[in-house]
Amino acid sequence: MNRVQKSDKENDQAGELRSRVERHKAKSMPKRSKTHQNKKKKSKVKFKFPIIKALALFFILLPIGFYSLYSYLQKLPVQDPKTDQIVFENGEDAKETIPTTATAKDLKGNDEKEPSKAEAKKEKEEAKAKAEAEARKQQAKEEEQAKKKAEENAKAEQEAKEKAKAEQEAKDKAKAEQEAKEKARAQQLADEKAKREAAEKKKVAQNAQAEKPDKDEYKVVLHTVQPQETLFRISMNYYKSQEGIALIQEWNGLNGNEISKGQVLKIPIKK
Repeated sequence: MNRVQKSDKENDQAGELRSRVERHKAKSMPKRSKTHQNKKKKSKVKFKFPIIKALALFFILLPIGFYSLYSYLQKLPVQDPKTDQIVFENGEDAKETIPTTATAKDLKGNDEKEPSKAEAKKEKEEAKAKAEAEARKQQAKEEEQAKKKAEENAKAEQEAKEKAKAEQEAKDKAKAEQEAKEKARAQQLADEKAKREAAEKKKVAQNAQAEKPDKDEYKVVLHTVQPQETLFRISMNYYKSQEGIALIQEWNGLNGNEISKGQVLKIPIKK
């Protein structure tokens, strides 16, 4: 029984190993489509390499051909259109000129060209001198205008300063006058108030003097305050009315109605 179980277990392990090997082979081996694509790429690369080589050779030979053509053209003779001469170049600096046959008409034309060139040069110089003179004149004019404008601006600025100063002085003067008027008015009001207060005091003093009784008109009777006696009872005893309370208070310097037993009071009685 143990052998059967052991053989089954070994068979299972062998099967598992085979499946792992097959999976590994399937992963490592490429597909047929990928193999065909790789072959196509290799054939394309082989086909492109000759074209690249040809293009590289063409671009190398192209500047050599241009340089050869340029050297050939440099060695050809050149005819000067101004002097009707053929110029041969021998090297970089050496040049050989061969005059051609010139007609009388050409010589005459050359003779006529020389004075015209001198006149043109003279006219050009005169025009240049005239332009410079005009430029100097314009510059002097602009400088004069700038100077004049600067003087006008300075004058306007000075006038503005003087005007502002005059306005400020006028304002200060008006302010000082206003302050002086206000001060005078305040002083006047203060004087008037002082006068009114003095007049009122004088009037009050006069009224008080008029209302103050004349001591010569009264004879004074001394009264000793008895137990349970009041100013009202004293007034009723001497004046038959309560109006005498104020007179008793005034003559004795009392501020209220309180009096004490044994206090001596002055009782003024009209003569």
